[in-house]
Amino acid sequence: MNGLDNVSESAHRLIFFGIVFYFALLVYGQLTGDPLAVIVSEIVFGVIAVGVGAVLYVQAGRGRGISSIVGAAVCLIVGGLLQFAFLLTATPAIGQVSSLVVFAGIGLYIYAVWYAE
Repeated sequence: MNGLDNVSESAHRLIFFGIVFYFALLVYGQLTGDPLAVIVSEIVFGVIAVGVGAVLYVQAGRGRGISSIVGAAVCLIVGGLLQFAFLLTATPAIGQVSSLVVFAGIGLYIYAVWYAE
């Protein structure tokens, strides 16, 4: 398995446009100081993390045991859920942990695709 190779073209497009939408909202929110745009970008961040993590988990398949792809999927899902917890509690520590866990998931994914698999 090579990461997201088995994912449909429409899922690839949805992930790509979601990421572009996230960055566009983030930049717009930061440049204009619009708090709604920043909140929506944080929601999109969580949705993307959970969505990509779920896709990776399904792609990893059952019976493969613990692998770096499964680790990446779990990190992304947990990071996305932590992002929603941050939005509900406004606790900065949760927001930072969310970002770190998502970055760990991205790192595991890169490791899995380029080195391990």
